[in-house]
Amino acid sequence: MATATMDTTVKKEIIFDKEVLEKIAAKTAQEVDGVLDLQGGFFDQMTSQLAGNKHGQGVSADMDADDQKVELELEGILEYGKNANEIFDKLTKKIVAAINSMTGYQVAAIKLHVKDLLTPQQWHDQQEKNSKNKNK
Repeated sequence: MATATMDTTVKKEIIFDKEVLEKIAAKTAQEVDGVLDLQGGFFDQMTSQLAGNKHGQGVSADMDADDQKVELELEGILEYGKNANEIFDKLTKKIVAAINSMTGYQVAAIKLHVKDLLTPQQWHDQQEKNSKNKNK
């Protein structure tokens, strides 16, 4: 009976779609105190609605799979009265750590475009209004 020998030099490669990196960034951003929401532009919102997917909305990734590097651009609403620079620092640290630990990719740059500043009550009222409009 012949025995098979395994070649221990297997070439392995894992590649992530940019949507996966966008999803990680978006979900991580939701965990940061002071970030009320991430919002994409009109095209992003329509695409997400048609696809039934809101996971990466408000996040755009530009990646280099060969070098395993990613640059992120986020559009969001922050909480009024809180220090935007501190929120951005926390956001950056959490996103960099999450992407690196889940994918091994390095975040080369993060850009945050603040679309609005709202109090938690204003945010809540806006969400209720949007919910009522969708149910009509």
